Amino acid sequence: MKFFPALICTLALPIATLQAQNTKPGIQALDETYGFRGARFEADTSAFRDLALAEKAGQTRYYRRTGEQKKLGAGEASDITYGFYQGRLAVVMIKTHGMKNSRAALAELQQQAGPGVQRSGFTQRYAWSGKRVHMSYDENSMSNDALILLTCKKLKEQELKQALKIRQPLPTSTGM
Repeated sequence: MKFFPALICTLALPIATLQAQNTKPGIQALDETYGFRGARFEADTSAFRDLALAEKAGQTRYYRRTGEQKKLGAGEASDITYGFYQGRLAVVMIKTHGMKNSRAALAELQQQAGPGVQRSGFTQRYAWSGKRVHMSYDENSMSNDALILLTCKKLKEQELKQALKIRQPLPTSTGM
């Protein structure tokens, strides 16, 4: 009888180890991280001490972090911008220059979140869509520069609803 539990443990350990080794990156990593480099989506601007205003667009303010490391995998980002909609982090935009940096960034994204969805084998465009976060990679075929967007779905939905409220249809004229 003592042999049976020992046999079960002996068989279960290699299976558990094999499952742990087969764990692949996936979309859930996007939702678990819920942001970029410690900057969590929905965080208020007051949670950051190193923001420098870059641009204003409607109710969104775009900032750069003054101490930001530009290293991204084996490559380097040329620009990293954080967009705050109504004072809360809603989007992170990362730009890369050249094929080396862009493809290194893509490899890092795929390592973290899986292969992504590529609709056409002729373009370097990928998308990852989690429950709470959407990420896209779009590479220019001429320059090989890339734009990576990480978006908080909740705040993007709020922004779109607000935009639709503002753009009410004009009343139609009934006579002349």
